[in-house]
Amino acid sequence: MRLCKPTSLLNKDRLWLTLFFLDNFDSFTYNLVDQFRTLGHQVQIYRNDCDIALVEKMALQPNSILALSPGPGNPQEAGILLPLIQRLKGKVPIIGICLGHQALIEAFGGDVVHSGEVLHGKVSNIQHDEQAMFAGLSNPMPVARYHSLMGENLPDEFIVNAEYNGIIMAIRHKTLPICGFQFHPESILTVQGGKLLENSVNWLLNRD
Repeated sequence: MRLCKPTSLLNKDRLWLTLFFLDNFDSFTYNLVDQFRTLGHQVQIYRNDCDIALVEKMALQPNSILALSPGPGNPQEAGILLPLIQRLKGKVPIIGICLGHQALIEAFGGDVVHSGEVLHGKVSNIQHDEQAMFAGLSNPMPVARYHSLMGENLPDEFIVNAEYNGIIMAIRHKTLPICGFQFHPESILTVQGGKLLENSVNWLLNRD
């Protein structure tokens, strides 16, 4: 593991919290970063080959959220991704996107399997429960999917709050501030994606 300095991107007009963003070497990383900056948050980016102790120490600072990016491959191949979740679950709010979502499922004891198709920019109309992160959003909701893997055998600690044809599209933990999305909220193809991320941050910060 290499000790690395974070890339810090700051919206100086409004600063609500710091997102510690684990980059799984994905081309969508900076699209997500830009979305979070638009919401007024500071973002510090660490790649998944960084020293885990450094990322853990930084993410445990007050007013922080750990964001897990999309990426290639599966969670087992994503450097410190899985062990970082194990260290920080229950200690800091966590949001996972695509690979990050799959990693949350696997870290809590679920399975990540092949979905049977490879999707790259496929728009699907997901059904959601209109609760928590999805409050006030259109239902069904068009979202952009870029994945060939999916989560299944969801651990009992989680609620499925969105799905498409039986595929888990979004989850939230029953008691902890943790949520995940199989699709890409930052994509222009995802209707109301910015609002979804805003809702998610608010839900994570106000989770009892």
